[in-house]
Amino acid sequence: MVLYAVLVIAAMASMVAGSLLFRMRAERMASASAGRGRQAWVAAMSGLDHAVAALADSGGQVGIHDNPEIFRHQFVCADGGEKWYFTIYARSDQEPTEPRYGVTDLAGRINVNVAGRETLLAMPNMTEELVDCLLDYRDGDDEPRENGAEQEQYNDLDPPQAIRNGFFLTLEELLLVKGFGGRVVYGDDANLNGLLEANEDDGEETYPEDDGDGVLNAGLRGLATVISYEPNVNSAGRQRININGDFSERDLRSGVGRTTAEFIQLYRAEGNSFRHPGDLLKLSHVLKKTHSKDNRKGKTISSGVRNGSQLARALDNLTTTDAGMSIGLVNVNTAPVEVLSALLGPLDANLADQIVASRRNRPAEDPAQTSPGTAAWLYAERLVGAEKFKQIAPLLTGRGFQYHVQVVGYGVSSGQFRVLEAIVDLAGGSPQIVYLRDLTRLGLPFALAGENEEVRR
Repeated sequence: MVLYAVLVIAAMASMVAGSLLFRMRAERMASASAGRGRQAWVAAMSGLDHAVAALADSGGQVGIHDNPEIFRHQFVCADGGEKWYFTIYARSDQEPTEPRYGVTDLAGRINVNVAGRETLLAMPNMTEELVDCLLDYRDGDDEPRENGAEQEQYNDLDPPQAIRNGFFLTLEELLLVKGFGGRVVYGDDANLNGLLEANEDDGEETYPEDDGDGVLNAGLRGLATVISYEPNVNSAGRQRININGDFSERDLRSGVGRTTAEFIQLYRAEGNSFRHPGDLLKLSHVLKKTHSKDNRKGKTISSGVRNGSQLARALDNLTTTDAGMSIGLVNVNTAPVEVLSALLGPLDANLADQIVASRRNRPAEDPAQTSPGTAAWLYAERLVGAEKFKQIAPLLTGRGFQYHVQVVGYGVSSGQFRVLEAIVDLAGGSPQIVYLRDLTRLGLPFALAGENEEVRR
């Protein structure tokens, strides 16, 4: 009996010891896993810091759109037997199943906070009802459009919902607008990695439901933004001259030359104003009164803006408003054809394709040729004539200040990873991260490979 009791006690002691050892081991593993998760976060944040530095160094202009050498499989540190890396990636406009290694210029997208009705209707998955509901959600009045909805309709929800009546703060806020769902906002891109995958190209077989057409419908997320603006300064960072306001004759001559400066002064003196600096292109005017012995009534004067370089100089240095910024201009140097088609389609159905085709043949280090930050090359390269340029110029820019960054930080041996997305704003001079979100829950965006090492999904 005593021996039996001893054996029972010994067995129980062994079980307790084993349980303690298991718990200790589990806690060590959990601690190590948590530690690796933190390391993956640090690696991803290192990638974000790297992107911010690259944007600051380049001013958002050169080498940041697709540059595997500085954005793909970048080493962060070694921690024991683990090596940590990051990769910065984006959706490719050319290859739907492969990532692009770079950041995305948000001026190359449609800003849904200021886009007009025709432009919104031309975007993927949009209908008359959706556009009316979006416009009602962002405008400041309580009068619903024909197919729209104002606060009264949102009060009937359970629970009731207050609408913005102002600018959207994130693209995800579109999901609160009547009629908008994941299909409209995200398209087929269920994991938000910008790549066409098997489950996103098989019709109704697996989630998400898609068209099965071999094309990634990236929804509004792939072509839209809620933040894109630029300060009203020239490429040197100096305040532009408002040719509709009070200006210094000396500054004006320095900015655009004597001939154009004199034309602007005479044109304004006769009670005229400018819609946009692009109006100066090949602009002539018959004087209605005598201003001096050289500028008598009936004389025809010309602006002096005749070619691409003169146009670029005017666009860079002049403005027609005292506003400190311009919101929602589309960067003709980075916008994909779908964005340009939505913006320019009603004005010229073929122009978007022509712009992108011409842009691909231009050296990446000099995207605007005649002047950085302007759309003057459209005229200089004869894609459009003077009148067409004047028509589209108020919609366009040649530069961007806000950038979307997606980065994955990962360990090669452990397979631990973190996926982050951010928006970096350069408009204030020093880069600012104005939006940050963790996308890790959606999974590893794609297989990550190094020279002799590989992390698979």
